[in-house]
Amino acid sequence: MTTCCVLIPNVATAQNTTDFGAIIRLEGVEELDDNWSLAAKEDLRFDNDFSQFSRSKFSLGFDYKLPRYGLKFGIGGEYIIKYTGKHIYRNRYRYFVNASYKYEYRNWEFGYRTRFLIMQNDEEAGYYNNAFYYYWRNRLQVTYQRRFSRFKYSLSGELYSEINKDRQLQLDNLMFEGDVEYRLTRRQYLSAFIRDYRDIYIESDQIRTIYFGIGWKLKHF
Repeated sequence: MTTCCVLIPNVATAQNTTDFGAIIRLEGVEELDDNWSLAAKEDLRFDNDFSQFSRSKFSLGFDYKLPRYGLKFGIGGEYIIKYTGKHIYRNRYRYFVNASYKYEYRNWEFGYRTRFLIMQNDEEAGYYNNAFYYYWRNRLQVTYQRRFSRFKYSLSGELYSEINKDRQLQLDNLMFEGDVEYRLTRRQYLSAFIRDYRDIYIESDQIRTIYFGIGWKLKHF
């Protein structure tokens, strides 16, 4: 509670530096059986007022769900090619485990996900040198869909926290996202979303990026 009280005034009084970007997403989900599923996703991100390629992220993960209890457990990895300036691209590797819970009430669905993530990159000091970073993410999401409707609406917020070398928890980033998904066919879905991503561990300026995204998802590929 004390952390929140300290954090909110800092965010409110900091000078904003806002950028605009775009995200293009392709996603595939396959149900392997009643409990196991496989998901693959590719994100292309552009920053600097849509003018500059920022990164490519490919994700692959397995989920095990217990539908009766609303629980899901996942494990997976991500390969990232990130632009770091001066026409230099660096590799990043992420490995994660997560647990999530969903509760359905009429046309509403409420969800919570916690994820522990390890990131490995080779971009320290301008040369290839592997380094590991540890993160903890927590996301809350609410979804609304009327019965028989092709549209689904979602709002979510996620807090990014780094576990640093001193084993202390540092609040780094906060993300809000609004999403509208439209079911094209029984297997294909089209989505449009807006993401507000901002740094919250600040001393002077607050860096904020607003992304406009579009995605296409295929189920049972």
